Amino acid sequence: MQESREVCCQFCKMEEIYENTNFKRSSVNKSSYCKGNATVLQERDTTPSIPSKGTKVLLMVLCASLVLAVGSLCVLGVLFEYNLSQLDYNKCVDFGSLTMKHNMVSMQLSIQEINNTCMERECHELNAKFDRLKSYFNDGQSCNLSVDGWTVCRGLLYFSAEKHNWSKSRDVCVSKGADLVTITSQNEQDFLVSKIKETHWIGLNDLETEGRWVWVNNQTLEETGVEFWFGSGQKEPDNWKVQDPSGENCASLGDRNGNLHTWFDGSCKQQKKFICENKY
Repeated sequence: MQESREVCCQFCKMEEIYENTNFKRSSVNKSSYCKGNATVLQERDTTPSIPSKGTKVLLMVLCASLVLAVGSLCVLGVLFEYNLSQLDYNKCVDFGSLTMKHNMVSMQLSIQEINNTCMERECHELNAKFDRLKSYFNDGQSCNLSVDGWTVCRGLLYFSAEKHNWSKSRDVCVSKGADLVTITSQNEQDFLVSKIKETHWIGLNDLETEGRWVWVNNQTLEETGVEFWFGSGQKEPDNWKVQDPSGENCASLGDRNGNLHTWFDGSCKQQKKFICENKY
């Protein structure tokens, strides 16, 4: 009997040790009857532990927080992607705008270079004209015999040595970058008369319309307001048709009798010397 009691006590101690080590085990109801020869042990029914209300609330809060965090991350990702796309778009727009501005500036520079080139050319031409004008006014009485037999006065007027009809005379002038002379003032008339000794063709005609006298630069006598027609006896122009049935449609300084200070109409087929004028 003593031995049975000792076994019962040892068993109880072992159960306490297992409970202290936190092993989840079924609880055992121990009923020890150490009376006489019998010791009875009964097992207790095990029941699952139920979580407390606070634990449930805490879990729900954690789950909700997790859902909110995931949702926030998704929203942030979408916003980041949108901002990145917008940034790329803005960069493309800015690049296109800069490219367009660059092209416009390049075009403006090209136009400016063309304008500068034109201005430089015009400047050279103006300087050349100025030099000729200086020679014209500073050396008004100077006339030189050129290599081909032309007499050049003031660098602008050319007095021919050969004789041609009016049309051929004009062609020769044009081939030299000039044209038959025009007279629009008394000074011009006087200067030309002082340099010739016989009749010369000038750039006046009524070839298109009879009686409407026009200079080779398309100015009419009414526009210039200057006329020096011969006015004694048979006044000029008279369109005399005895020698040429087509009439007298070209003008010259003087005639075969002299009278160099006045104009005469004559047949354009006549052979005469001529005066060319370079209009700068």
